[in-house]
Amino acid sequence: MADEVQNYLTSEIETLRSTVLRAGVLNAKALGPSAETHVENVLRFVVISPELEDATYLAVMRVALFARALYAQAQIAEIEQARREALAAIDTLAIVVDGSERIETGAMARHLDAGSMPEPMAPVAN
Repeated sequence: MADEVQNYLTSEIETLRSTVLRAGVLNAKALGPSAETHVENVLRFVVISPELEDATYLAVMRVALFARALYAQAQIAEIEQARREALAAIDTLAIVVDGSERIETGAMARHLDAGSMPEPMAPVAN
């Protein structure tokens, strides 16, 4: 079960990373809500710490700033800088999540048995 949860956490982070990598002007408005959803899905399975809160905030904020640059049709260099910063924040979040304590096994089993673990979201299409 721990492997299943780890695979799920990894999938959510990788899907978020892929969404940012492939994002364009047409899906800029969906980036922020998508990032929030992926982060919420991850946070259900880890113990919240100050470091995790900081990494979560930074990742969601950087994705929102990137989306804003896309939507505003900023200069390409500015958009790509915002994309790199969002990806770096997502990488930091992944490292922090990987080092975070998982929620207790009994609670995790109840999530899995109840079928409440959502499927990873598909990346937002361009």
